[in-house]
Amino acid sequence: MRTKPEVIQAVLDAIEAHREEILGFGEYFWKNPEPGYREFKTSAKAKEVLSRLGLSVRDHLSITGMRADLDSGRKGPVLALLGEMDSLILPSHPECDPKTGAVHSCGHHSHITALLGAAIALVESGAAAELSGKIAFIPVPAEECIEVAERRTLMERGEIKAIGGKASMIREGVFDDVSLALMNHLSTGSSYTCALHNGFVIKAVTFHGKSCHAARPDNGINALNICTLAQNALALLRETFTDPSIRVHGMINSGGDSVNIIPDNVSMEYLLRASSMEKIKELSMLFDRAMHGAAAALGGSAEVTTTPGYAVMKDHQGLWKVFEDAVRILHPEANFNSTGAVMSSTDMGDVSQILPTVHSAIPGAQGTAHGKDYQVKDPEQAYLDNARILALTAVELLYGDASRGSEIAASREGLLSIPEYITMMDSLA
Repeated sequence: MRTKPEVIQAVLDAIEAHREEILGFGEYFWKNPEPGYREFKTSAKAKEVLSRLGLSVRDHLSITGMRADLDSGRKGPVLALLGEMDSLILPSHPECDPKTGAVHSCGHHSHITALLGAAIALVESGAAAELSGKIAFIPVPAEECIEVAERRTLMERGEIKAIGGKASMIREGVFDDVSLALMNHLSTGSSYTCALHNGFVIKAVTFHGKSCHAARPDNGINALNICTLAQNALALLRETFTDPSIRVHGMINSGGDSVNIIPDNVSMEYLLRASSMEKIKELSMLFDRAMHGAAAALGGSAEVTTTPGYAVMKDHQGLWKVFEDAVRILHPEANFNSTGAVMSSTDMGDVSQILPTVHSAIPGAQGTAHGKDYQVKDPEQAYLDNARILALTAVELLYGDASRGSEIAASREGLLSIPEYITMMDSLA
């Protein structure tokens, strides 16, 4: 049996042997961005690589997701390594797809690249011979919460089970046997961090008025005026939001069809974010009251649909310590921070509600996240180091009898069963 340092070196050697291939994955995914639940080229490439490694791939999970297990043949925890596949839509980005406006200004192309690189390293090195338990390689779709109306339609048709890909795959049973989960997110920072992320609900609002000739507005009820009043009500409510984690933001999807007709239907889409599920529920109630109140004030009506978004992300500090140890093998001088909070959200939060999870930020990008100047700064960090860290963390957790991974998997204080998680999320609707 090889020692742990020997296994680690074999893993690193395997990544180095496949250096150009892994870098090529990063370039391919950057140049072929696809929005959530439409990652067909990305998914096909991921399946090709995992199948070529001799792994049995269970695909068509939440449309484009999949899972492939590397089984040591010995009893132990199941470690899920995740890689997001989807892009944003940002037509102003200079490298977006000219037809769709899709672009990886979120860095997700590096996430799926790192996952495939880690799979190559762990399989080609023969690491499983010295590990216990299983490693589940899980390419996941649709982390970015975009195109919500289309996703609701997919849910109604039964093609997906939640807005976000990981949340949908949880409900499909993909995580039923998983003990631990890890994913690295590309960052524009210089340190390695994890942080509490907000959860959110999604609001779809339609204001109903009465159309008439715009020259005789007294004959109608202006739905756009109702919308304006509702947005002002939200603005005035902000002074009552004492919690700094709260974020309320949205857009008008439709504001009328003709300038000489008083609009009778106007629609909005909003996200309501906060750092606890209780705060989200309270915020949801306040939002609904403002919408209906504005409509009543002007003689119209409001139709509000609430869809569960993502749960609050809580990193497991024991698992974070293992992540730190893996990074220090590569970068002894690295800086770490695991005590912060950010206002953004991730459906990795849904995974963190049911099992020990780390959603770490690693260096390698530059510019503004979700902005038109976002780029990969250092492919070595973004693609190769990312893959190395995932693979080395797996070795740290599962080497030998997987005692370290088993101990963390057993520390479930504050975690929910999957049925309890589903009940919690459904209660937001």
